[in-house]
Amino acid sequence: MIETQANTAPDAFAYINFGRWISDCPLGCGNAYGVNPGQLHFMCEVPHGCGHIGILRWPLDAEKLWATLEMRPMPKTRNWFPRNHPLALRSGCPDGQTVNDLLEENRANGVM
Repeated sequence: MIETQANTAPDAFAYINFGRWISDCPLGCGNAYGVNPGQLHFMCEVPHGCGHIGILRWPLDAEKLWATLEMRPMPKTRNWFPRNHPLALRSGCPDGQTVNDLLEENRANGVM
């Protein structure tokens, strides 16, 4: 019998930054890549990346998040981060917002 080792590699998470879906390498090598809706796997490409391949996790309401942010005329204001995302925490950006939170921001800024 061949013994296999369970995959304990961390998952990557999709987020929206400047109107683009992005994912950071979960191993902390510093690389980030553009990702496409529905993409199931993350790959930190060699030679510039660490070679990590893993699961890419999406927010359950990804389509609604995208549609809500797409209403905003300036791409630099189209941002959404999962709760406790390191980039959001470092830069002081909101994290873990719901679609309703984003809609309220839109209303507060005259975007509808």
